[in-house]
Amino acid sequence: MGFINVADRTINAKLVYYGVGVGGKTTSLQAVHGILCPRNEVQLVSINTEEDSTLLFDFLPINLGNVGGFKVRIQGFTVPGQPKYKQMRKYVLAGADAVVFVVDSQKSRLQENLDSLQNMRDNLRTSSAAAEDIPIVVQYNKRDLQDILSEEELDQHFKFRPGVESFPSVATEGQGVFEAFAHAAGQLVESKMALYGLARGGVSPGEVAEATKNKLWELCDQMRRDRSVPAQKPPQARLALKDAPAAAAAPPVPAPARPPSGVFSANKTPPAPAEPAPIDEVITDAELEIDLGSKLIDFESPHSQEELDESLLDKSVQSNLQLVKKFGELDEYKTLLERKVTEMVEIAQNTVHDLKRPVSAVRLMLSTLNKGYLGELSDQVRQAVQNGLDAVQMMDRLIQDLLDSSRLDHDGIDLQFKEVDLTLLCADIVRSLRYEIEEQDVRVRIEPMPVVLADEWALTKVFTNLVGNAIQYAHPDRSSVIRIWADDLGEEWQLHVQDNGIGIPEKDHDRLFRRFERGSNTGGISGSGLGLHIIKEILQGHGGQATFSSEEGKGTTFCLHLPKQPQQPMHSLVSETAERADL
Repeated sequence: MGFINVADRTINAKLVYYGVGVGGKTTSLQAVHGILCPRNEVQLVSINTEEDSTLLFDFLPINLGNVGGFKVRIQGFTVPGQPKYKQMRKYVLAGADAVVFVVDSQKSRLQENLDSLQNMRDNLRTSSAAAEDIPIVVQYNKRDLQDILSEEELDQHFKFRPGVESFPSVATEGQGVFEAFAHAAGQLVESKMALYGLARGGVSPGEVAEATKNKLWELCDQMRRDRSVPAQKPPQARLALKDAPAAAAAPPVPAPARPPSGVFSANKTPPAPAEPAPIDEVITDAELEIDLGSKLIDFESPHSQEELDESLLDKSVQSNLQLVKKFGELDEYKTLLERKVTEMVEIAQNTVHDLKRPVSAVRLMLSTLNKGYLGELSDQVRQAVQNGLDAVQMMDRLIQDLLDSSRLDHDGIDLQFKEVDLTLLCADIVRSLRYEIEEQDVRVRIEPMPVVLADEWALTKVFTNLVGNAIQYAHPDRSSVIRIWADDLGEEWQLHVQDNGIGIPEKDHDRLFRRFERGSNTGGISGSGLGLHIIKEILQGHGGQATFSSEEGKGTTFCLHLPKQPQQPMHSLVSETAERADL
């Protein structure tokens, strides 16, 4: 059963889809998932039999965010509809805060629907004396078929108490499903607030219920605006029975139009959905296998139900329901963590950006002094001013590296691929670093470079970092030489930057592309430890990679593998998380 945390103003509730087998419960929940989680932010977890019918439950945690001052979280379940799973239905229904009863509208299945309704009411009464009073919404499914009962005929059987609303639907096409879900969610929230006496202090359960439905429709409308074609069913994580074949793909779910009444008439042809996008059923590599014991393997055997060990069944179902609970908690933690990470990144970016202003002010002041605008300087004072300018320049580079690293890691950068003449690009970089090159007496040799398809800003950043590192980590006992050249390997360019500097100890090779990592032999040499990380991210943004070979005391050669037809991968907040966390 869900709960309300008054101090935290959080409403947690359980919504169960109930009805006959193959009646459309799972398809309905999949439709809701496709609307509320179009990018699969929250995975739909299910357990299936060999016939691809739900065995125990489908589970979808839904976080609606702040609604009427409350954080609303709904956990959606479906129950197995086949009669032999009556004990499992009881377990899944226990603690429900609302029910969407899905009716198969075919005339031939009327008695099955009535038996399922009676079974649901019996289970609710067994669960709690007041359990049958929870909100119940009826969904008349399969309204697109020919041999079906009219809504008036169905109302006589399934509107068994006042206040029960009905919604005709075609779950396979996404018609009427979201309307039923939104109405059930609103009633659920209103019932929970009334149950816990939260109508005091100007808080109206009805207003929060209406805000919940409006929030759901806002999410639906936003999803419809974000994509011009119907959404295909996102990847679905499955808890698969051992030796059971993979489940077939469910049909795609188009976004419903928001109707004034929330239903469509059964006497009219439902609006034709847009042509669905193709579906590729995806099952995650990390499938969990549930072994219910030898007595539960053969579900088709006519004697298997009688042979079930009730104790083993209890433990199996309870274990899986506990797994569902943990899955929901994990989703809440994930949402909270993403919000905190976003806040921290925004704070860091704003702070680093704000540092630019005082640094620029200090640079302007020192430059004014250095040029003698405020009077002649003694040699000692001029040297001090020059040291200050060098420190400001170092600080400015660090600030820029921090900003670039943060944008690459969190926001992603939209790279613009066009033809770039690397000979001219490298010449401009050497020209911009001429003061450091002259001061360190560095010789730079640029061999003829190709014209490549790439982002000019990104490659400028890459070569500036590599040449700057070669100057910075020069060997103190010999003249520095930097060589830049390219090799044509057919489908990719290999761009090389070689120096004869201090090199990188072999023990540091594996970690050098991580953020804030530097060679263990760079003590006393200033640096942010972000340059190589930025280089790696930029090359990956082109669909390539960066590698190097180095020997301590002899020098380093960096190799940039740049595809001739670069393709920027889709940016993800969680991509390469394990690598960045050193997991």
